[in-house]
Amino acid sequence: MAHILYENGKKIGEISEWVRTERLPVPKVVLGKSIVTQKLNDQCTFESPKAVNRKSVLSIIVDASERLLLKDIHVRAGTYVTATIAEQTKII
Repeated sequence: MAHILYENGKKIGEISEWVRTERLPVPKVVLGKSIVTQKLNDQCTFESPKAVNRKSVLSIIVDASERLLLKDIHVRAGTYVTATIAEQTKII
């Protein structure tokens, strides 16, 4: 699969070490009652080909068929990124 990274609409390049983690709803006990929390946004980690800014708007195009908008970005060493997937749209 080809994953192309964009920063503020500008193409950065193809990313490596892509890992997507699905965050499922979790059962909790609140005031003696068992409830299920809402599903959280999926999380992804990857290595960028170039250094990225934590405050920029990052998006990823997957196989030219899907666009992922990233939010809550954490950058280590300028290129290793951990983020949540805020929006997922199909490209026609």
